[in-house]
Order: sequence, then structure tokens, then C-alpha cells
Amino acid sequence: MNKHFKPNERELVKVATFFKKQSRKLIGEGKLGKEHAKVEEAVDRFVEQMEHHANTRASILQEREYLNKLVKDDAECPNCHKRDMLKLIGTEKNEKGWKSNRYRCRRCNIEFTWNRPNNPWDMLRYIEEVLQVLQLKQGDASVSDAEKEQMATAIQNMQANFNKLKPVIDAHEQEYNNLLTRDSEMEKLIHEFKNSLLIEKIKMDTWENKNK
Repeated sequence: MNKHFKPNERELVKVATFFKKQSRKLIGEGKLGKEHAKVEEAVDRFVEQMEHHANTRASILQEREYLNKLVKDDAECPNCHKRDMLKLIGTEKNEKGWKSNRYRCRRCNIEFTWNRPNNPWDMLRYIEEVLQVLQLKQGDASVSDAEKEQMATAIQNMQANFNKLKPVIDAHEQEYNNLLTRDSEMEKLIHEFKNSLLIEKIKMDTWENKNK
């Protein structure tokens, strides 16, 4: 049994296995024609299709889990400015909908939410906003040349990170959305196929009882 199957997929495999076993028994006893083996072939094809979908789903979800852990906080306590006594205690969304990690500093005995997102999806939005702020500041006449140079370096580095991250996230989101659509379609197909097998099973039971 595929470890990536959902409960309804596992249930279908059990029904399919029982159906095939019963079908082969009746064919062997001459109570069903060999043409009934075509139904078995259809069952095998559908289970293979389901296996492929389950493996694809597991791969995409595993990638999503990896991406979700891609952003590493460099958090520090806003009071003592140390990192060594921080304990992650949860997450919190800000007014912009960005999800960030919440910490407790065991040295200062305070809790705080870090000011950066903890995931690449929100990090892209964060970088875009910071880039806009820095670019606006560059045009401020009160900013010194040295500060402008620092901003230019920061913009260059952040833009490079953004350009690397965005295509990866966009490609994954496309895959993930396609998966959700396919998963919904498979749910319906599995339900319909299971009902069809149960009907075939009733037919076989009826045929077996008639030929006893």
C-alpha cells in the first residue's frame, strides 16, 4: 500500500483488491466469462493512475514544506539585543497579513514578534516594500552620498535575492495550484470508481448465488 495514499484512496485499493480476488475466483470456477478480466484491467489502470497522483502530490507537498522552512530568522531581543536566549513560542500575522515568528527572551523575560516574515511567500512582499522605501530615500536631498551608496548596495543585494527567490516560488505555486485542482478531480473520480466497483461486486455476488 502506497504510504502517500489518503484514507479514501486506501479504501478504494482495498475494495479493488477484494473485487479482483473475487473476480478471478469466479472466472477460475467458470462462473464468469474471461471478458470480465477487462474490468480488472480497468481497475489496475485506475490504481496506477492513483499511485502516480499520490506520489506527485507527496513530492509537491514535500517541496512546499521545504520552501516554508527556507527563511531563517536572524532574530534578536529588542531589549538586550542578544540571540542566544531566544525561544520560539509561536507565529503571528501583522496588519499586512505577513506571518512572522514570535519569541520569548529568557534573559529579559519578554515576548516579541520579529519584524520580518518567516516564509518565502511573505518575504517576497516584504522585500518589494523595503526596495520601494530604499529607492524613495535615495532621491531624498537630505541623504548623504555615503548613505546613498550604502542604500545602493543594499538595493542591489536585495534585488538579487528577490530575483533568485521569485521564479522558484512562482513555479512552485503553479504546481501547487495545479495539484489542488487535480486533487479535487481525483476525489470525484475515486468516489465514482468506488461506487462502480461496489455495483460490480453486487453483480458478481448475484451471479455467484445464481450458479451455486
